[in-house]
Amino acid sequence: MLGKEFLALLSKNIGIAKGKSIDQSFGGINLIVCGDFHQFPPVAVGASEALYYPSDAINDSVESHVGRAIYKELTTVVLLKQQMRVTDPVWLDFLRHLRAGNVQEDHLTILRTLLVRPRKRSNPSADTANFETEPWNTALLVTPRHAVRRQWNDEAIHKMCSSTGRQLYVCPAQDRYKGRSLSLSERHSLALHLSKKTRKKKKNSMQKDLPEEIELSIGMKVMVTNNIETDLDLTNGARGEIVDIVLDPEEPSVGNEPIVRLKKLPSYILVKLSRTQA
Repeated sequence: MLGKEFLALLSKNIGIAKGKSIDQSFGGINLIVCGDFHQFPPVAVGASEALYYPSDAINDSVESHVGRAIYKELTTVVLLKQQMRVTDPVWLDFLRHLRAGNVQEDHLTILRTLLVRPRKRSNPSADTANFETEPWNTALLVTPRHAVRRQWNDEAIHKMCSSTGRQLYVCPAQDRYKGRSLSLSERHSLALHLSKKTRKKKKNSMQKDLPEEIELSIGMKVMVTNNIETDLDLTNGARGEIVDIVLDPEEPSVGNEPIVRLKKLPSYILVKLSRTQA
């Protein structure tokens, strides 16, 4: 979410680019601000930087006052009331109360029923979760940690291939820059950069660098991370499953080995989405 100072700076820079007077917000262009102000505060600044937060005449900066004034110029408000993702009416009711900070006791009761307790060997018959059976053995993990996400995915695909007998394809990454392959000098610079980072930090795999290899298998769960085609529900967060992997015609014969290291990228990967308008 935008903060007041950032909004003022953005307006100033656009006004300069348009060659308009700084007295005219955003250089006089039309402006549409989208978002849910109840969801997240501005990043890396104080809570008072939120656009809806009243200005403090003594403590706020000039830019903060300007940003607040610009925000108050937005007098036409459109509320989107139709929920397009959540289909469970009980969960939707909880989310709406949570958004307004008005959670009731019955909502807390619902949340407590979702607490997961691992099954103990000393009492396997207790009413606890058995992570070896449905639905827990296919449960999704939501985590803000990049390293945890990577380790979880690696373990999940190896476990899936082991239990189903499907082949695991290991694809080498092909780095590109602005849609083209890297030149020899660029490859050399990248290799030196990665080598220095590896020496500097042994746990390089835990960083946010893109992986040098990608593991794929038929039956693997995947998720869309960009809005590709909103009309077809190919949007950020859409989930699906790999149903086919067509290898490059020049790929050497892979045989029946459980783990196959490909020399070339697959020709294409066919994914069946869980929900789509296609």
